[in-house]
Amino acid sequence: MITNETTDTSAQIERTLDGYRRLVQTLAPARPTEILESTVTMAQMKVLWLLSAVSESRMSELAVSLHLSMSTISGLVDRLVESGLVARRTDEHDRRQVMVSLTVDGAVFFDRFQELGISHLRALLALLSPADMAAVTHALELLMAAAERLPKEDHS
Repeated sequence: MITNETTDTSAQIERTLDGYRRLVQTLAPARPTEILESTVTMAQMKVLWLLSAVSESRMSELAVSLHLSMSTISGLVDRLVESGLVARRTDEHDRRQVMVSLTVDGAVFFDRFQELGISHLRALLALLSPADMAAVTHALELLMAAAERLPKEDHS
């Protein structure tokens, strides 16, 4: 049986998601041109994003995390290696496994790319009143607490 509380929560989630979508659409034209001019594809950026969260990953784990085939992830990593953004090595404990990590240039590239978005968000937040800023901060703290309760995926 669906209760009014469940219906209300579902409706609130949908309103929140709609607000997020509208915010992203509204801000998209104001994105720094550097983001749009990057030679890194969205798929390659996803690899960089995952690698930024861990020091190193097996190629097979990247494929699972991104829901890609091994041949697809291999091609993405090949291009990132050619660009000097990631390094690939054989796992010393299991020579069948290929380990991938960000290079120093890759970390700098990813940090710069993230900072473009952060500086844009900083300018947006500066337009808020102190009370509204406190509400946004509180909302982000609630989202982080919820994210920490999510089950961790096991790719071993």
